Amino acid sequence: MLLDRATVVVPPLASSTEAAQPLAEAPLVIVGAGPVGVRCAQELLRRGFPGRILLFGDEPWVPYDRVRLSALLAGEIRLDAIATPLADDGRLISHLGCRISRIDPASNYLEDSQGRGFCYSRLILATGSRAHVPEVGGARLPGVFVFRDLGDTAALLARTARSRHCVVVGGGLLGLEAARALQRGHTRVTLVHQAPRLMNRQLDAPGAEVLLRQVRALGVEVLLGAGLGAVLGDERVTGVRLRDGRELNCDTVLLATGIRPNIDLALAAQLRVGQGIVVDDELCTSQANIHAIGECAEHRGLTYGLVAPGFEQAAVLAARLTGEQALYRGSLQATQLKVAGLPVFSAGEAVEPLGRIRQREIQFSDPQRGAYRKLLVHRGRLRGALAVGECAESLRWLDALQHGRRITPWMLWRFRREGRLWPAASEQVAAWPTSTTVCQCMDVSRGQLSACIAAGAADLAALGRQSGAGTVCGGCKPLLHNLLGSAARRQPERAAAGLIAGAGLALLAILLMAMLPAFAAPTSVLQAGLSWLWQDGFWRQLSGFSLLGLALLGLLMSLRKRLPRLPLGAFALWRVLHVLLGAASLGLLALHTGLDGGQNLNRWLLVDFLLLVALGALAALLLAIEHRLPAALARHGRRGLLWAHILAVWPWPALLAVHVLSVYYF
Repeated sequence: MLLDRATVVVPPLASSTEAAQPLAEAPLVIVGAGPVGVRCAQELLRRGFPGRILLFGDEPWVPYDRVRLSALLAGEIRLDAIATPLADDGRLISHLGCRISRIDPASNYLEDSQGRGFCYSRLILATGSRAHVPEVGGARLPGVFVFRDLGDTAALLARTARSRHCVVVGGGLLGLEAARALQRGHTRVTLVHQAPRLMNRQLDAPGAEVLLRQVRALGVEVLLGAGLGAVLGDERVTGVRLRDGRELNCDTVLLATGIRPNIDLALAAQLRVGQGIVVDDELCTSQANIHAIGECAEHRGLTYGLVAPGFEQAAVLAARLTGEQALYRGSLQATQLKVAGLPVFSAGEAVEPLGRIRQREIQFSDPQRGAYRKLLVHRGRLRGALAVGECAESLRWLDALQHGRRITPWMLWRFRREGRLWPAASEQVAAWPTSTTVCQCMDVSRGQLSACIAAGAADLAALGRQSGAGTVCGGCKPLLHNLLGSAARRQPERAAAGLIAGAGLALLAILLMAMLPAFAAPTSVLQAGLSWLWQDGFWRQLSGFSLLGLALLGLLMSLRKRLPRLPLGAFALWRVLHVLLGAASLGLLALHTGLDGGQNLNRWLLVDFLLLVALGALAALLLAIEHRLPAALARHGRRGLLWAHILAVWPWPALLAVHVLSVYYF
């Protein structure tokens, strides 16, 4: 079968001797074998926790990745792709299919649903959350489902084989993923959402509109501003009634209307609870030796319905329990997933920003690619970021949000034009700051991954074994491939020989022009020689305007980089022609001036032109040999020479205009 149950491991009933064992000898107990509970156990083992660890889970399955349940429902993967079996370690004993029914904080004791007793030295509650079922008529009828765990997935898999029309209630992340998965089973799907836009907590109106077009293109019917009024039917589902009175015929209803933290166990143990189990910065509950992490925990008035904050809490708590001085200060609300096949990123105050003076929203839209992006910036710092569609920079935005990195006006100008803050070259993961998180699920930074590669990790599997990156949802695998590719031996630029030849000719010509004296003026007709080329008015105008034409052609050729789809040859060949054009212009310059630098602004015009060509030649030479240089030196050198070359262009038009006007005026 596709869904295999794990072997249930339970200990014998605790004896009075075991119950009375000293507190220091009792094991650490984790209640909850979901992703956060399992992560906490793994972190404790990795950090060398000295005692025994008991892990309790009330589901009968081997621990699994809940994030990918929608892919399992859609038939894209099998169960073994989401299974996260625990390491076979004598210090960790897992009790699956074993629900804890009672906690007695006064005696550090708990019981399971069969009356078995266990002592603990410390208790970690990672009980997660459950699906919220709205209080409407018919919500408990056969044919009404929720989508929260592997059991729900199994039930829906069985149901889709005979379902003809399913109504999904809820247009959040879970509802959209469920709708897409069910629609792939050739079931007619109608999605009902009471808010005026999809994913209203993560997306603004323009971003939600892009997502809406994608969902409808998949064949899912979407009704917005339509809340569920009742589920119709006597013995089974026959339809739904919306709050505006409309009725839809269907045979299946899937409720994806949010989650509720599992706090019943804590409430019965008289722990302090609010929306979740209240914890402090040390992740302690109102009982000092009882902790709570994940979706069941409430920290500073907030509960997080995402797995990443739970992983952060697991890491902090494991560090504290192994002697480190770590505190949990809260998590940045961030979502980065594919929704209905469309990448969606939302972090910080992207939708409901706080009112601040001098706060700006900058938007970028590319309807042809179905891309929309928005940044919220306050005094040079990101406060929120949103992207719908492919966005290579999203993790760097998250890093800028988390670390308060400076966002310059130039970066915002680039974002308005191109939809990105950093140059295209920085899309190489190796160029990211070392502290930037590449794998959100396992909280692995670019620096850690680079260290693994330096230690010999040559492929994705080796990186996963050493760092854990890419082993959960797999969303970071393209970035890992990018980083691994940059670690391989770098290849020379295409047409590198042409770049070297053109740059060498240009630099040699500049050197000769700087060293050779100006051609002497002839004293008689017999000595004239070729001096007519730079003394006769017609020929001097011809060489001057030819030189101007070559310069303008060089500027036009530089636009090839901004027009990557221009079907006129490869960019590398254009770049070589650009360099050769610069070298050829020096020959015309020598004919036009007779190597006489002139005076005043004419001399500045000559110096600026030579500087412009010299910087371009040096940039071309660096491009040709950068594969032999250290990556950081090559990157900074290329950027510096490129910008110096561009800056040298700016005075040239003004100086040229003065030169032409002065010649014709006088």
